[in-house]
Amino acid sequence: MYEDIKSGIDPFDEDDIDEIKYYRTADGKIKIVFYFSVACFRATLRIGDKVFVDGFNDKEPYDNNTHFFYVPEELLTAESELLFTAEDAFEDGDLLYIELTYGEPEFADRDALLAEYNSHIETVKEETEVVCDGVVYSHMLCEDKNNAPVHMFLLEVDSSKASLYVGTPDDGYDNVEVCAKVPEMINSAVKNGHNAVAAVNADFFDIFGNKSPSGLCVKNGRVVANADSSRPFIGIKKDGTPLLTTLTENPDVINELDCAAAGLEMIVKDGKIFEWGELEPFSYVRHPRTAAGLTKDGKILLLVVDGRIPDYSNGATLVDLADFMISRGADRALNLDGGGSSVIYTKRGAEFVLHSNPADLFRPFDKLIRDEFNCIIVTK
Repeated sequence: MYEDIKSGIDPFDEDDIDEIKYYRTADGKIKIVFYFSVACFRATLRIGDKVFVDGFNDKEPYDNNTHFFYVPEELLTAESELLFTAEDAFEDGDLLYIELTYGEPEFADRDALLAEYNSHIETVKEETEVVCDGVVYSHMLCEDKNNAPVHMFLLEVDSSKASLYVGTPDDGYDNVEVCAKVPEMINSAVKNGHNAVAAVNADFFDIFGNKSPSGLCVKNGRVVANADSSRPFIGIKKDGTPLLTTLTENPDVINELDCAAAGLEMIVKDGKIFEWGELEPFSYVRHPRTAAGLTKDGKILLLVVDGRIPDYSNGATLVDLADFMISRGADRALNLDGGGSSVIYTKRGAEFVLHSNPADLFRPFDKLIRDEFNCIIVTK
């Protein structure tokens, strides 16, 4: 079927592809996931005259060995021919392909995956302190189902007494080629008169490219980046009301926002687990994580989980992250940038104290503080 397209393109080696898995979503789509033993970029999937783009984009190169696509089920029959193409990571843009027949695949089971991804993290010890009126900080020592340690850090913000502000490098509005460490963004905001008391990291960003954020960013009522983003965000409206939503479900709210910072998945919706990256290693591998949540009564939750340091803390899956946020009353929650980006600070006296242990994937023990695009600052 695709002979013209394949002309001049080389096939992947048989050893390059490990597996293909399928999952039927609740909204009538088939999630098709390709697992490779080699990295490749800019993947697409063609079915007839329809072309689908990889669920991971090139701004977020967390897993270039895994590529997934959401396909309407009505497009697929047992005879459907699929053509996967991607650029070879080790050559100068060379295209490779795989052609396959859809057939009658075995679908992964939702309940079985949820059970597999759940580390059953339970709090063993919790210490709390009042940062200021309306802001409480907690440090939780937890254990998973194998009694391995996990450290979590939580800010609970009473939105009637404190608010959020989006920190950026130099407290500015540039949306490309700028990054700064979270304490530097805090200091810039303080110099401009903002009464900062705590902060966590925020959105994913183009870490190997132009540093631009992946989702919506609003600062002082001004859209800094991605006014057309469909990703979930946490924000504060100009009347002081907190919200956690998407522009897809709430398109007119963009003009009402005072600030907003986005994440990748809305992990909790209506008090239940919602988006959790079925079949994606990014979801089920336990990483350091950062999340933001909102309770029905307007309390804001900002969570950081340490990971990648086995004797100290083993991180969380997206299911673990959602479970914890639900246990703290979150009606909605989103997954922010994690890994080496995950940091949480609170103000003690005149200084801001780092509580978490940011662990870069390749240097987990060095406590590196990464330059980032934006952060979420708690203000009085």
